[in-house]
Amino acid sequence: MPPSLSPEAWSSLRHEWLWVYRGPVPVTGQWSGDITVPPGVFFVERGEAKIHAEDREIVVTSGQAFFSKPGLRRQWFAPGTRLLSVGFRGTWPDGAPLLNSGLNLVLDSPVLHKATLRLFCQIHPGRRVVTYREAILPKARPAEGWAVHDGAFLAWLAIALECLHNAGVVPEPRADRSRRLIDRLLVWINSLPLEQATPSLPPEFSLGPRRSDQLLRQHLGLGLRELWERRRLTTARELVLAGTDPLKSVAFRLGFRHASHFTAWFRRHTGQSPSACRAGGTEAA
Repeated sequence: MPPSLSPEAWSSLRHEWLWVYRGPVPVTGQWSGDITVPPGVFFVERGEAKIHAEDREIVVTSGQAFFSKPGLRRQWFAPGTRLLSVGFRGTWPDGAPLLNSGLNLVLDSPVLHKATLRLFCQIHPGRRVVTYREAILPKARPAEGWAVHDGAFLAWLAIALECLHNAGVVPEPRADRSRRLIDRLLVWINSLPLEQATPSLPPEFSLGPRRSDQLLRQHLGLGLRELWERRRLTTARELVLAGTDPLKSVAFRLGFRHASHFTAWFRRHTGQSPSACRAGGTEAA
């Protein structure tokens, strides 16, 4: 049996449904640069994929599924490769992923492939091909549309989790009660607008900035400012690699008054400029 989660633990999870797409990969026959990827799964419906992650190379052939671990990887696709892909992020309040250990896994799963095709049809009715760039574009929906959207992803997630459990991959444990203050701090940080210059504590929080910073460093090894910068950097990478917005717009969205300031900040944290990252990192599967 998979480990049980209390209602409180489940309700504390943050689910983000990032994309579901189906179609040819845009870049084939060459290795990508290092790209940051969330958890997810892609099926090679035609062709072949190679993934380099955790100091090993993984080959995914036609008909197989690859369950991606969050983090850095490089990828290569044979000419003519077509993918069916789902990207999602489930995290505990402290930012730790729901799924991590045991991923970067190749499986044969006809049941999950069928469920993923059903999800694709529910999210993109009437479409046979949707590119990654199309799939990540923000889209407004009526309230009932969002209910259908989230329900479809949750139904798919139930099948994906069962498939992973059968392969020995189970959710990471949640932090114990002693870390509730940490959880509250992280929920607050993750709720702040990204254009805000510096993180600030909720007015009703029981600890001051100095003690809160000490608590975070004690448990996570990072202070308020560093956690805030990590969140901005994660979002910056995703927006840069998505390639849908001009880099100047990305800079303003993240609170930088001048694109040059954003470029210097991004280079300091990643070792490359946003334009070089966009040119070299390209698409995530």
